[in-house]
Amino acid sequence: MKHYNFANEYAAVPGPRNEDIGPNSGKKFREKVLRPLFESNTEIEIDISGTTLSFGPSFLSEAFGELAVEKGKDRFYQIIHFKHDSLKNIKFQHLVEKYVDLAINKKRR
Repeated sequence: MKHYNFANEYAAVPGPRNEDIGPNSGKKFREKVLRPLFESNTEIEIDISGTTLSFGPSFLSEAFGELAVEKGKDRFYQIIHFKHDSLKNIKFQHLVEKYVDLAINKKRR
């Protein structure tokens, strides 16, 4: 399993949905980080320690929700895991789960 510290390896400040709106976007994170891990079948444990701003709904929806729709929820959670050493990381996991569920439910309609 790959340990991934978001602040150190991607950005301390998560961005918007797309790069044309601002840097460190959810789409870029999905394409540059998450998708390659899925393609290599590598599990990842995400740690958001060190991030200085909270993750916005557009980032979470674009990075995690879209990938879960594409790959399937079960497969998504086989690859994506979350560090549980702090309340911040646990809250992040709950937010990701919320936006994954929203994206999947939206697709079903």
